[in-house]
Amino acid sequence: RNEDREWSDIVTWAIRALIQGEMNGLMRNPQLCNNDTILESNSTRLNYDQSVYCVGNYGEIFNRRFGENKRSSMNTINKGSPMIYSTPLGNIFGTKNDFQVMEEVIDGGVLKLVKSRKGDVLRCGVVVSFDDVNITSVDYCHVLAAALFNGDFEAVEFLTFRENDDIAYESLSHGIIDALAGAVVNFEGDVDRGFSYSTPYYYRDKESSVECYAFATRGDDTLFSSFLNAMVITTIHAQEIGATRKTSTRMPLTSLFGNKFLWAMRDAVSYGGNYDEIYINNFGLKSVRGRNEVNSQSGPQLLTRPGIPKLSQSL
Repeated sequence: RNEDREWSDIVTWAIRALIQGEMNGLMRNPQLCNNDTILESNSTRLNYDQSVYCVGNYGEIFNRRFGENKRSSMNTINKGSPMIYSTPLGNIFGTKNDFQVMEEVIDGGVLKLVKSRKGDVLRCGVVVSFDDVNITSVDYCHVLAAALFNGDFEAVEFLTFRENDDIAYESLSHGIIDALAGAVVNFEGDVDRGFSYSTPYYYRDKESSVECYAFATRGDDTLFSSFLNAMVITTIHAQEIGATRKTSTRMPLTSLFGNKFLWAMRDAVSYGGNYDEIYINNFGLKSVRGRNEVNSQSGPQLLTRPGIPKLSQSL
């Protein structure tokens, strides 16, 4: 449930712990399972390794439930193949009542703020890490502005921050910026500090982990976080259905965010194009893409995120 952010985080990171367990060879171990009912009062102090030791890693659970050799490719650990993926859109165009309900919901939060701000402008922070990802993050800020302001992709002000600079997240917390592009998804930011992360739009291999670059938003504004995530997914979905910058009208209209944002998905693609167009615009045709290609629903899709406490310490 949207109103129970802490519980949602616990569920999400417990599942990621199962995946990380399989990635790192941790398995069910009754001797290490601390089977009690005394819960920590703070979700950041939960022992996520107990998910693995008491129940098993992702592969063990899957095999126990469905049998060995039954896993589809998408339900296996990704080791470097394409994994840019759009969750199914579902029913995104509802009834007239849906429009009215959403107009009432939108009467607050960041969506209202950016629409009412003098000059109609999005304030987008960008984490400066390495050149190509910086440019991609800037492009996604323009995509978001286009979706927010009826195709006006230039309606955005940029603030740049150094990598690992806490000022970026402080600026997000205090409303100095509306969204932070180029943020690396991690446990601390999500659970401990209460930020939300969008679907990743870039993956980068590090020595001992994989960094997932995404937008970060304030966790207390579920609607804006959902809108932003929907626009990242929009560029991926456009790739899946063959919609391009020139054929953006192939994208559906949506009532998910009220009548003011009916054309949001089309406006986003009209500026940025599909995922491939954005990627090639920044990295070129001949770059080695690795995970940064759209998964055609046939390749491995499982990958954890860094920073899970206890589990990380036990490796």
